[in-house]
Amino acid sequence: MKTTSRYRLALAAGLLLAGVAPGALAFDAIQTKTAVEAEVGADYGHLDALYKDIHSHPEVAYQEVRTAARLAKEMKALGFEVTEHVGKTGIVAIYRNGAGPTVMVRTELDALPMEEKTGLPYASTAKTTWNGKETFVAHSCGHDIHMAAWVGTAKALLALKDQWHGTLMFIGQPSEEDVSGAKAMIDDGLFTRFPKPDLGFALHVAPAPAGTILYKAGVLSSTSDSLSVTFHGKGAHGSMPHQSIDPVLMAARFVVDVQGVISREKDPAAFGVVTVGAIQAGSAGNIIPDSAL
Repeated sequence: MKTTSRYRLALAAGLLLAGVAPGALAFDAIQTKTAVEAEVGADYGHLDALYKDIHSHPEVAYQEVRTAARLAKEMKALGFEVTEHVGKTGIVAIYRNGAGPTVMVRTELDALPMEEKTGLPYASTAKTTWNGKETFVAHSCGHDIHMAAWVGTAKALLALKDQWHGTLMFIGQPSEEDVSGAKAMIDDGLFTRFPKPDLGFALHVAPAPAGTILYKAGVLSSTSDSLSVTFHGKGAHGSMPHQSIDPVLMAARFVVDVQGVISREKDPAAFGVVTVGAIQAGSAGNIIPDSAL
């Protein structure tokens, strides 16, 4: 994580500096890269501790109270004007450095409702109530690294603020995993209460060799959506399935059939993924329920 995140911090800050530099001829990419790496390297101990703290204290969508407060504290200490509770648990941090473009840098705040089994000394043991049930919580999608990189990018930019002019707009978005946090922030006035950005940046870690930067011309990733399907049947005792209309069998058949759509009806060159992550049905092994979800 150390080498990978350090390079990504440097890249993010370098791209931002390129975006807000007074002019292309005034921007020395090699000199800026060296300065950014030196700044990130000097602050790496703090950023590593921040990453491990966030990793150890994950919070699911719209419960990111501690996470948002921690990031807000970091940004206030740097001199940003911080507004909390945007889109419920989101934050917006503004830093003005004279006339120039507004550059937005975004990170996510939320974790996933799953158990961490890494055995790391800073592994999460957190639990919460999610969808009415108690569950473990873990940062399994890299948002903890994103947040540490986000703070590191802000620090690097401020350390080099004599090389650029404009406004930095750092946002912490809640509820990325259930695809609703961005809309919640926009509905709460993200681009009306605060400056509308001219440029926007974000990053995502990936299982690639340390020190590599991955990019792609055009679209890199797609959006997603989710839905719940309820199969209505007729319950009966498990020993008399002929008296039932078994919704569990319907759900199982649906899972198999929908994968057939992806593998046999979609153009293989076109992107598409369908995942069924949960089936909820029944209360006992010898009872056929009335419905499955």
